[in-house]
Amino acid sequence: MMAVLGMLRIVPSWCYWILALVVLCLGCEIHGAGRVQAKWDAEKRSAQTVAQVVTAGQDVVLRQVVTNYVDRVKTITVQGETRIKEVPIYVTAEDDAACSINAGFVRMWNAANAGATISPDPGGADEAPSGVSLSDTAAQHDREATYTHQLEEQLIKLQDAVSGIQAVAATAASK
Repeated sequence: MMAVLGMLRIVPSWCYWILALVVLCLGCEIHGAGRVQAKWDAEKRSAQTVAQVVTAGQDVVLRQVVTNYVDRVKTITVQGETRIKEVPIYVTAEDDAACSINAGFVRMWNAANAGATISPDPGGADEAPSGVSLSDTAAQHDREATYTHQLEEQLIKLQDAVSGIQAVAATAASK
């Protein structure tokens, strides 16, 4: 023990000051790292909690939107089928016989449905009867209108889902 004390007397006093400064810096570093880690862990737990709340909220929103969508599409489909069945009431056989749908109309209708362009100059062939009856045209229009309404409802419900999920996320993030 005496030998160690003798060696320590040989070391200049400024070395002790440097050693004390190094120990102090190391202590601060260890303490700071612990605080940063604790803060990081708390933020991570908070983010996980928010994520769980958002996921649960999204499930509720999506379930509700899908249920509403399915119910609404069933209603739209039934209405469309009913209209198609009622075509003979509103477009009678006499109406079919009295009205001739020409080939030009059919060409234009098909081009519009396909999103295609149609030649600008109608030919003599466009004036000929197409063989398509007025009641067939009305029924096809009802089918297309029903499909359009189904797509419209799908878009509305997708927008509802996005809005609902955003609301859930905003609520969870504000807590």
